[in-house]
Amino acid sequence: MKLRDFMLRLAVVLLSTINLPAQKPSVHEKLYISLESTDTVAVVDLASLKQIKTLTVGSHPHGQASPQSQDKLYVASEVGGVVTLIDTIRDEVVKTFAVGFGTEPQNGAVTPDGRFLYQPSYAGYWQVFDTQKEEIVEYIHTLGIGHNTVMAPDGRFVYLLPIAGGEGHWQRPSLGLPRTQPKEVTVVDARTHKAVATSPTGTGPRPGTISPDGKRLYMNVDDLMGFLVIDTEARKVVSKAEMTLTSDEQAVRSRSHGIAVANDGKEVWTNDVIHNLTFVFDVTASPPKQIARFPVGRQPYWIVPSKDSKTVYVACPSSDELIAFDVATKKEKGRLQFPKGSHPTRMLVVAAPRAQAVTSR
Repeated sequence: MKLRDFMLRLAVVLLSTINLPAQKPSVHEKLYISLESTDTVAVVDLASLKQIKTLTVGSHPHGQASPQSQDKLYVASEVGGVVTLIDTIRDEVVKTFAVGFGTEPQNGAVTPDGRFLYQPSYAGYWQVFDTQKEEIVEYIHTLGIGHNTVMAPDGRFVYLLPIAGGEGHWQRPSLGLPRTQPKEVTVVDARTHKAVATSPTGTGPRPGTISPDGKRLYMNVDDLMGFLVIDTEARKVVSKAEMTLTSDEQAVRSRSHGIAVANDGKEVWTNDVIHNLTFVFDVTASPPKQIARFPVGRQPYWIVPSKDSKTVYVACPSSDELIAFDVATKKEKGRLQFPKGSHPTRMLVVAAPRAQAVTSR
């Protein structure tokens, strides 16, 4: 009996030491969208497609960035000249960084570990902000106007996309423009914060995104209704996608603005701003093959996928709405109307932890 009792107790101890598979932490998938004519960011619950909170940040909020932990969000405000840190678990403003970000901070990106924020400025450079020390540790100068930033999925490289700008930009007295016109992407080594290469684009860069494996950079550019495909290893354009437009549409000058990868990396979605259209391309083909086009709201500007890439969200600032589309069917799933004149533009989907766990703080 004693031996049997001993063996039973030993078995219980051994069972208690077995490492069971860790349960995947529960997350709350939300979309944060800048209402650019205000000083607020709207928080949208994606399960219901309803706004659940409004957060006050700086004037004319623009760019957004979140680390891999998804527990925080950095929002850059153009007119306010500040960057605001948001706790995405509680949806509360934590802190506002009011100095050092230059003229009109734009759309930045943060390293996956949350340590460094690459924050562009209209003055023509990117600041590298150490989020632990809360100080700028490096400046990276480029041609043109600092505007959009794309982080490689593994955090190894950062892609800086300056814009050429136009007369409206040159009239801003604080910028000291015009500047040399950019026709390239600057590639930065995130380990050293130094530019290591450029990828020629032939014209001014606009918004960009990257494939899940980091091998392809997809980018809107000036004077192309569609996007370029850049091989990130070769650092050169390998193909381009062009929208099929009617003769009437071709007669009215437009631009492509806003781009997202969907369907597990197989598709790229992008907008035709003036014609109020969104286009879908199969990027498993080379050059990418157009497989769908459909009307959206007025002047679609930004576009992002859900975390599983099965839903795509299009922001239409001129009609103050957010539209959700099912990737498989290319049909509208829902629509969220914002107050008239609020101008919803740039946005980011965040899978925020529901409970505090190991974070990037």
